[in-house]
Amino acid sequence: MNREEFIEDFYHFLEKAIKYSQKARCEGLLALDDMLNIEKIGNRDIFEYGLQFVLDGTDSNVIHDILSNIIKQEKNDNLRIFKTIQLEAVMSIQEGVNPRILVLTLNSYTDIPLSDTRFTELLGNYGIEEEAASGALSQEEINQLLSGVE
Repeated sequence: MNREEFIEDFYHFLEKAIKYSQKARCEGLLALDDMLNIEKIGNRDIFEYGLQFVLDGTDSNVIHDILSNIIKQEKNDNLRIFKTIQLEAVMSIQEGVNPRILVLTLNSYTDIPLSDTRFTELLGNYGIEEEAASGALSQEEINQLLSGVE
């Protein structure tokens, strides 16, 4: 996976993570069951595979350990970072983290600026407060928000 593919996949995944996060917070974790892709679970896709553990009620430490072991096997740096982003999304959704904090957390694994047009448009499309993406929050305020996230 090269950088361009990473960025494209990141934005696609970010949109998916936001949808799942919002649905889980509004309707509960079990509402995600119909959204999971069985084929991806079978192929150990970090996000889908991890969410299956979440829906099964597996302890967060066990989920983290299993997914981390899979990620350690990845040789491509961009793919390893992408899979780590997926792991973080699984753990955040399980914890019921606010979608805005989820977005900031996932973005912190990249060097994509919060002011990136594509980023701000994505946040606006999902009704997530745009203050973080528009620069209304300082880096210190963003760090404070993220300090409460594992």
